Amino acid sequence: MNTILQTPRILVREFLPDEEELLIDLYRDERVTLHLSERTEEETRQKFQGAIENYKKGTGLGRWGVFNPEDGDFIGVCILMPNETDHIQIETGYVFRAKYWGRGLATELVKSLIYYGFNDKGLKEICACTNPENLASQNVLLKAGLKRDGNVFWHKKELPFFRILR
Repeated sequence: MNTILQTPRILVREFLPDEEELLIDLYRDERVTLHLSERTEEETRQKFQGAIENYKKGTGLGRWGVFNPEDGDFIGVCILMPNETDHIQIETGYVFRAKYWGRGLATELVKSLIYYGFNDKGLKEICACTNPENLASQNVLLKAGLKRDGNVFWHKKELPFFRILR
């Protein structure tokens, strides 16, 4: 298990192969998936297996688990990786269990991922998109330092686009 980053309130690390059900259960919660693109359980399993395979490449970019460092509780998932539609763009994003909403953890996570991307991976730009109705996530991106830059057609729909340059 490789730790990507840690703050006092979040631990971002590679998923372990036996943690697939954590991701499956996360996407079963309708509150969590309200603003997400529809994905079948099989597609979620494929994303998880793809993440495990990606770790072997050693790029330091990927899909990781977010955990509470105090008790190891699963908070959610995050990404810092090439966008599936536009592989040149490095996208960040997150999905949290509902019980962790409203605590400032998402802003802390995105700021930490930006720091990691710029300082540890040498990235020059990081971007993100959200569902147009997901104002909470848009506010997280703005608080983390990203700027709104129009819309983009990703994930099979037109979405608000955000970016930050080093």
